[in-house]
Amino acid sequence: MSVGPIPERYMPHPLFLILISAVLYGLSFPPFSFSLLMWGALAPFFIVAATVPPRSAAAYGVLWGVVMTCSFGWAFPQLVANYFALSLLSGWGLLMVVSLVLFGVYFGVFALWLSWYSQQKTLSPWLVAAGWGVCEFARANLWVGNPLALAGYSQVSFARVTQIADFSGPYGISLLIAAVNAGLASWLVPQLRGPRWRLSCISIAGALTFTLVYGTWRLAQSFTSGGPFQVAIIQGAIPRELRWKPEHWDATLAHYLDLTRQAAAAKPALIFWPENAVSFPLQQDSVRQQAVLQASQDLGAELVVGGPYVRFGVDDLHTRNAVFVVRDGKLGGRYDKLRLLPFAEQAWFGWFRPPNPLLYEPGQHLHPLRTTVGRIGTLVCFEALYPDLVRQFTQHGAQLLANPANDDWFGHAAPAQHLLDIVSLRAIENRRYIVRPTTTGFSAVIDPYGGIVAQSGFGSPEIIVASVALSQVETLYQRWGDVVAWGLIALPLSAVIARVNWRKNLYRR
Repeated sequence: MSVGPIPERYMPHPLFLILISAVLYGLSFPPFSFSLLMWGALAPFFIVAATVPPRSAAAYGVLWGVVMTCSFGWAFPQLVANYFALSLLSGWGLLMVVSLVLFGVYFGVFALWLSWYSQQKTLSPWLVAAGWGVCEFARANLWVGNPLALAGYSQVSFARVTQIADFSGPYGISLLIAAVNAGLASWLVPQLRGPRWRLSCISIAGALTFTLVYGTWRLAQSFTSGGPFQVAIIQGAIPRELRWKPEHWDATLAHYLDLTRQAAAAKPALIFWPENAVSFPLQQDSVRQQAVLQASQDLGAELVVGGPYVRFGVDDLHTRNAVFVVRDGKLGGRYDKLRLLPFAEQAWFGWFRPPNPLLYEPGQHLHPLRTTVGRIGTLVCFEALYPDLVRQFTQHGAQLLANPANDDWFGHAAPAQHLLDIVSLRAIENRRYIVRPTTTGFSAVIDPYGGIVAQSGFGSPEIIVASVALSQVETLYQRWGDVVAWGLIALPLSAVIARVNWRKNLYRR
């Protein structure tokens, strides 16, 4: 049976298709997390890009990025207002800028390419999927890097699908999603089919089957070595407006110490405090420092504590966002955050920022922290969004991963849940347990399959106690990194070059 195109009189207006596609894409992420929508959300976008002229396609691509960002990032304006002490109106204005620069431009270029190549009559669903993969990899890594809302992160609830991340990273999952969407769209518009269309559709079905079989196989395997041991997470939930005021430091510290003593009753080997749990320099001798050191000695557990590290320069102080290991009444090690949050933790566009911002200088060395139970790779907050950085910790010997974070400035549970979803994929890529202590939630312990072992609520003080185990498994993703992503870049690029050369040779004849 032949499959024909949709008659033009029945084709919805491109604007409608763009809007419905962008909204469905946004609904695939928290707070709604309608993950199944992602398997059809991109199809209307692909149809529009393939059936309109290149300039129109670029404009529709930018529009898709803006609408998708608003659908997915509706909590962003409040986040900006909380972090930078700006008005909510300013937050919405900044959201528009972000949606254009960090989202819309990339999707506009992708749609422009898709429209141009569809006119060459050689598109195929896999080539469309590869182009989408390039778009995602570019926006996640170029300039400031924007790894939020990658298509693959919408599927964390489907464990059998996400297990391929241990060799492909998040981009392999996105490639499969885009291929399914392109296959669906190709049934409706011939511009997306290519010369071997039916074979492409069969291969997409085969790739999806392989993914499910591979996921089932990996879920039945064990990736840990040695016996389990207990860890505890302290979620202090100190109000944002109090944490950085010196007059409240003593009360904040007393709160964390009290929760830590309660957690110690479960005999955990490690007790984790979140990023910025203490606001004073823990390496400097003080009454507060002595209270933390004494607690580690009295409780018989090592503390992993987030706080500032201050070093003295020639003319001023330099602050780093650090994580300390406190063991037997002494500081046993420190890691300084390497990859700082763009604009928020770095002195970019300082004229835009409110006065007296909390800025940091980046750390200099990537290294796991040594504890009595094993080596811990401590990814501070935003660093966990970058899979290549995380795998470097395991390459340096990390047997357990931790992600101390400060999520209270989100103001909503949805973006905090999205970050937890992203971190879950890091566990699969590296087949390591991840302990994620946050200031206000969601704190969690994640197993090597990306499953949540224990999770806190959002916005209240809590203690989590769970069992973890060390792992020394080397995954293909640890070894190869983003080879799959670079392969995606090579495919559409080589296709374009081949097409241009073919046309040049044709004109010469």
